[in-house]
Amino acid sequence: MVTIISRDEWGALPPKKIDPDPFTPWLGGVVIHHEGGGNKSVDPHDRCAALVRQIQNDAMNYDIVGEIEYDLSKLHIGHKEPEYDDIPYNFVVCKHGGIYEGRGADRRSAANSTETPGANSNYYAVMGLIGADDPVTPEMAAAIKDLCGWLQNVRDAGFSIKGHRDVRTTYTECPGNLYPYVQRGDFYVPGSGTGGGPYDNTLYIYPRSAWGARPPKDVTPVNISARTGFTVHYSDGPTTQTPRQIQNYHMDSNGWSDIGYNFLVDTSGRIFEGRGWYVEGAHAYGANTTHIGVCFIGESGDATDLALSAIASLYQTAVDMTNYTLAKTYHGGLPGNSTDCPGAQLRVWVQGGMQATLSSLVYATGTYTGSGGSDSSGSSGGGMTQVRSVAAQQQAVNGLGYSPALNVDGVWGPKTDAGVRWLQGKVGAQADGLWGPATETAYKTSTGGGSGGGSSSGGMASVRSVAAQQQAVNGLGYSPALNVDGVWGPKTDAGVRWLQGKVGAQADGLWGPATESAYFAYIDDGAGLTVDGDFGAMTIRATQRAIGVTVDGQWGPDSKRALQHHLNVWGNAGLVEDGDTGPATYKALQSFLNSMTGAGLSVDGAWGPATVKALQTALNQGRF
Repeated sequence: MVTIISRDEWGALPPKKIDPDPFTPWLGGVVIHHEGGGNKSVDPHDRCAALVRQIQNDAMNYDIVGEIEYDLSKLHIGHKEPEYDDIPYNFVVCKHGGIYEGRGADRRSAANSTETPGANSNYYAVMGLIGADDPVTPEMAAAIKDLCGWLQNVRDAGFSIKGHRDVRTTYTECPGNLYPYVQRGDFYVPGSGTGGGPYDNTLYIYPRSAWGARPPKDVTPVNISARTGFTVHYSDGPTTQTPRQIQNYHMDSNGWSDIGYNFLVDTSGRIFEGRGWYVEGAHAYGANTTHIGVCFIGESGDATDLALSAIASLYQTAVDMTNYTLAKTYHGGLPGNSTDCPGAQLRVWVQGGMQATLSSLVYATGTYTGSGGSDSSGSSGGGMTQVRSVAAQQQAVNGLGYSPALNVDGVWGPKTDAGVRWLQGKVGAQADGLWGPATETAYKTSTGGGSGGGSSSGGMASVRSVAAQQQAVNGLGYSPALNVDGVWGPKTDAGVRWLQGKVGAQADGLWGPATESAYFAYIDDGAGLTVDGDFGAMTIRATQRAIGVTVDGQWGPDSKRALQHHLNVWGNAGLVEDGDTGPATYKALQSFLNSMTGAGLSVDGAWGPATVKALQTALNQGRF
């Protein structure tokens, strides 16, 4: 049982604003911090709330720009940070075992780092209220362990528990004396973590909205009764790949309308909704309508017991939905599909009957019943979020005069379902509660092509308000910075177009779902490199991270072979994977960069600043 001291109870200031940025902690876990140098903990316990208030006040109003940390007798200046809109931690734990709510369990952290992609978006931030010279009390250690277990079992945190220094590339001692506890695994509760633990019989399906899917260019519905088979694939890439990166490959390099698979599964047993149960796939020649395609994210030999359990449980769910047995198949075993996919490990497993422990499947945003599915919506029972987020649907419904107005909370429920059906009837779309491309088109036609809440001259505000667009533009370094006034004008239009070009979206000044997805790919998956044409240590590390080899900043034979393998898998390059990166490899790289980002490179096999700049741009956009 975890008892949390609420913001009201410790006297928190209201946040300056609530960040609209998505929070996906199931992709990471928890990062542990301490407060800093010297002695910070206080006695008695009733003084701790004042200390938490001071931390919030300093974060929101401090005068010294930069992080200051004391390492023994040395003063170290870390990377500069802006003022925060709120206390940057999700939770704070004092020496007496008190757990204080910071940002809480529903908002992305701001304390972990912007240096490592996904550090804030994929991890909770938990601070131990001690300084570098304070000991860790048994009460604090026990409370942090209980909190981590609760976050993993109840609030969707992933398996990983790291120290702040693990997600920083610049110097920090944080979390100080708590770091040995992190290293020993003292804060891990066996069986905890989303995706199911070894003692948990529940696996989670994460909808398209949760992993930041781009909207599809086209959707071909398929009745579940048309399904006759179930096909297993593998990505043949690093296990660290995200569904969004795979979707980028399929849409930008292959020219497909969407990610090809119906579902994807990672090593932790997490299931990611691709095209879903009711949409035609693009995963196997001659079988896209009849077979549900499931891709394991990794190479041959990487599939864990949890991954196998997730795939087998998806198969059983499909059988339950169709009420008949589906053929168990693998990609290379289908007629007309000559490929090694899904590798020896999964091929043998499928041939042996796909034996694995079956688990209950639960949607991360709602309970999965096994009867209705999500219709590729990202929420069980409705809320077609591959086109428009649930919150944006609620805003649109309210914008057309629905009464009583919906609470714009991003949560799908009976009231939102009724509101969407009302809107569909009003704009002349089928009133099925699923906001798909047809509803989007009818809505825009009815509203004169507007976005619901934006100004008539631009600023697609059904996805993000004009003020939030201005903040995002400024956050990526636009100069001169926009005035965040919520008013759309020529300066904001120019800024949004600049941002769209930077993140790899169409620079049309309309912030729609495609721009939203590209923006989050940039800030969450992007490498944050300076595009200068220098293939230095930072660019090498980012490339190594993308191609799945040891990240050491040294460009040796292993990295070169991994690059060739990466280009073969995702660019169909046909290279010999020998670690000799000559003109053939560079030509393949140039062609791949052109297809992924429209780099416009001359495919001449010459390695130079232009090719490196295009590589840095692709890495920044999460498109490599």
